[in-house]
Amino acid sequence: MLIDFSFKNVRSFKDEVTFSMEVGEGITDYAKENTMSSGEIDVVKSSFIFGGNASGKTNVIRAFQLLRQIVVHGTPSELDLLPMDTFASAYGNTYFKIRFSKNKKIYDYIIKYNLGYIVNESLSVNNTVVFNRTIDDVIMPPLIKNLRESLRDNQPLLFFAQTNNVPEAKEAYEWFAQDILMPSLINNNLRNQQLFRPLHTNPELKEKILYFLRAADFNIKDIKTQEVILPISSDSDKSEKVLLLHCEHEGPDNISFTVDYEAESIGTRIFLLLIMTILENQNNSKLFLIDEFDRSLHPKLVNILLRIFNEWNRTGTQLIATTHDTDILDAPLRTDQIWFVDKSYDGVSTLDSAFDFNEQSIKDIKKNYQDGLYGADQIINDAMMKDILGISDHEEDAHHGETV
Repeated sequence: MLIDFSFKNVRSFKDEVTFSMEVGEGITDYAKENTMSSGEIDVVKSSFIFGGNASGKTNVIRAFQLLRQIVVHGTPSELDLLPMDTFASAYGNTYFKIRFSKNKKIYDYIIKYNLGYIVNESLSVNNTVVFNRTIDDVIMPPLIKNLRESLRDNQPLLFFAQTNNVPEAKEAYEWFAQDILMPSLINNNLRNQQLFRPLHTNPELKEKILYFLRAADFNIKDIKTQEVILPISSDSDKSEKVLLLHCEHEGPDNISFTVDYEAESIGTRIFLLLIMTILENQNNSKLFLIDEFDRSLHPKLVNILLRIFNEWNRTGTQLIATTHDTDILDAPLRTDQIWFVDKSYDGVSTLDSAFDFNEQSIKDIKKNYQDGLYGADQIINDAMMKDILGISDHEEDAHHGETV
């Protein structure tokens, strides 16, 4: 369960920003439906990040992805560079700080690094230090204190400690590796991901998915899976197993027909992917990170997904999603669930909570956002567009006066 996340020098975020799931003080709206507790800390079940195109809202998801990559995969050798995606591709340190809850314990993890080495790294559990590392000194976990010389400068100590069975590090590592889910809603080619494999191996899960699709008014009566061996395009001498999906639809006169998964509409593919991932993990606390959450989905389907993550959520699962769809602001949401990303003329993104604007009403938030008061809207300069198209104000006025 995520509590808060800070980062610096990641893509368009040059300066440190903090994204928090903690509830805003004094907000009582939808407390039962949209919030949950982790010990003495109350958090929201979902948050939505708004912003214009190229504002940097996707880079918030990218920051989570980059931190997860560092923790889960480490570095294979001292010859490898640490993964970075810095502001303007410049040199400098990248910084992450994250606080989360797992098994009723609060974890604090910090890492600051550059391409060649880790500058600072620490892990605490319930405010007790497990390890702390600087350039000059390392406080190792007691279980592996004799392995100090085996720790490479470019190796995350969290990865190293979990590899050597330090319990606190193993639990923190499992949160990054297993509890963060990032189902891609764009370019989810079956050759490039294995998210749909449970459909092939778990008949009970498939039946649940089909039941849910029928309830959501999708005309899909069955999903057939088939494993085939195909050559790898980059190396024709090698092959790989690929899972193919075919959706069986009910046609006229009770005659069924099948459609390849990749020939289905974008909305159908997105909904199928989301529902499969949700149902597969419905008994576990997960953090879903979804870019363009509402992409190609009917508003009623978006509303159902909101109810799944908020009102019907009893497992501690959370959702963080980017979106353009201001209609989401008509749903039963709180101001501490809404965030805005804006980008300055210097290309630097900022991240702000709607709660910090002291607005009490989501309706006010929606109107002010659409009016550009939070600086996170898409600003269209009509005059510049007309200029490059060679259209004068006189011509435009004359056109509007024409009768068709």
